[in-house]
Amino acid sequence: MTDDNWIHLMDEWLKNHFLDPLTSILDETEFRIDVYETEKEYIVEALLPNCLENSIHLSVRKNLLTIKANIQDSGRWEQKQRTIDFPIPITQNPICAIYANQILEIFIRKEKQLNKIQSTTIPIQFL
Repeated sequence: MTDDNWIHLMDEWLKNHFLDPLTSILDETEFRIDVYETEKEYIVEALLPNCLENSIHLSVRKNLLTIKANIQDSGRWEQKQRTIDFPIPITQNPICAIYANQILEIFIRKEKQLNKIQSTTIPIQFL
């Protein structure tokens, strides 16, 4: 895939993601996420208010990034989940995550690692 095709594919994916009505519904019923792109990485931000830090779990499988967390909503704890479907596989991309001030930031490098991982759990750094 050429760089031009890659850029077009990612631009279309980002546009469709933010124009999808389901994204807005999930922002309200589960938790809000935003996706950004820089020159070197994709950044996913998840707003996790009233969340138990030790209940946040991230996993990657092929092109899917899944975020699960226990969040207090209307006085009771509920497990909520969002899955982001990237247009390309991300299992070979270095990924790190930081949780601070009720915001989970996930950094997905655009460069690939040599070792391919089919499915993995991502460690989270709590600040």
